[in-house]
Amino acid sequence: MSTTTFDLTAVREAYPILKEMAYFNTGTYGIMAEPVLARYLGNVAQFERRGMAANETVMRKGIESSRERIAARINARPSEVALSGNATDGVTFVSAGLAWQPGDEVIISDQEHPAMNYPWFYAAQRTGLVVKRYTVHHDPAESLASVRALITERTRLIGTSHVTSPYGIRLPVREICALAHEHGALALVDGAQSFAVMPIDVQQIDCDFFTSNAHKWLGGPKGTGFLYARQELMERLQPAYVGAGSLSRFSVDSGVDLEPSGRRFEFGTRGFPVHASIGLALDWFDQLGWDAVSDQISRLSVRLKRGLANVDGVRLWTPIEWERSSGLVSFEVVGRDEAALQKRFEESKLYPRTLGKGSGKIRVSTALFNSEDEVDRLLEVVREFVK
Repeated sequence: MSTTTFDLTAVREAYPILKEMAYFNTGTYGIMAEPVLARYLGNVAQFERRGMAANETVMRKGIESSRERIAARINARPSEVALSGNATDGVTFVSAGLAWQPGDEVIISDQEHPAMNYPWFYAAQRTGLVVKRYTVHHDPAESLASVRALITERTRLIGTSHVTSPYGIRLPVREICALAHEHGALALVDGAQSFAVMPIDVQQIDCDFFTSNAHKWLGGPKGTGFLYARQELMERLQPAYVGAGSLSRFSVDSGVDLEPSGRRFEFGTRGFPVHASIGLALDWFDQLGWDAVSDQISRLSVRLKRGLANVDGVRLWTPIEWERSSGLVSFEVVGRDEAALQKRFEESKLYPRTLGKGSGKIRVSTALFNSEDEVDRLLEVVREFVK
């Protein structure tokens, strides 16, 4: 495969599971390409076999390379990036790391994943802050108006998904962040469903915090994610836990100074080869071409939505336009059980996911390795199901 040339046939060879089924659940867990997996397992083996003797190569160089390359992908400084276990960690670093007063208000959307809901409602229970939820609409202007209607003089932070987890709706995050700043509030963006799907520029978005993972669309190691925080805000965040690695100075007599960078959240013995291997997944995307990957995802997403929109009895929950959506496509066959449809998919060797028992809805992730044929097979199952 030549550099930055997207050859779908060659790409699919790197994912053996595709010989068994069409994997449409990248929005939950991505799958790792074989060249990435081989190098990742090599890092794990080196560390497990050599212990501290692998410190310089596997741990320090690999981890710092991962940090630097994530920072470069989102247009941030390495010191503004904390490596974490997932996107949820990043939300928690913010919700637990800032000082809140009873009556302070945080606004989030009504389509948030537990990664956003749980930390904020737990913080509300502990500190007395108030959580409000704005209504997500397909029309970005209506979503923005819904946010604006909830802002008061007590609003301290607006947190929002970049792409909503249940329905794949892309939100106007730049405008939401601007609205937060206009009212003296901070802005947090959850990019769990946007990183490695579309270009991310935290300076252009103008967010204060951005959190994501490497295990979904990037196909990196499970248990990896990151938080971006503006430098001055990173220095304000107070970790709930500290240990070896998170301090820049320690003295029994005069106390501790936290690392001014994202390293304040990284301490103790951890899965060092795991974070050191994020860069291997980034290498794979560099080879394929980031724009080519995004184009592939968008092309399949739009193809699927247009096909579903033409099936009688199907309700599409995701906007058809790519500019308002992502690689997630959610739909339902009105009045029919989603479990029965999911069973049909599994019988046809297709693997999307339901949005929960009784929801009636199916969510499909169109990833870089999926094909038009797989999308068309899924559409044919839906057509047969509604007859």
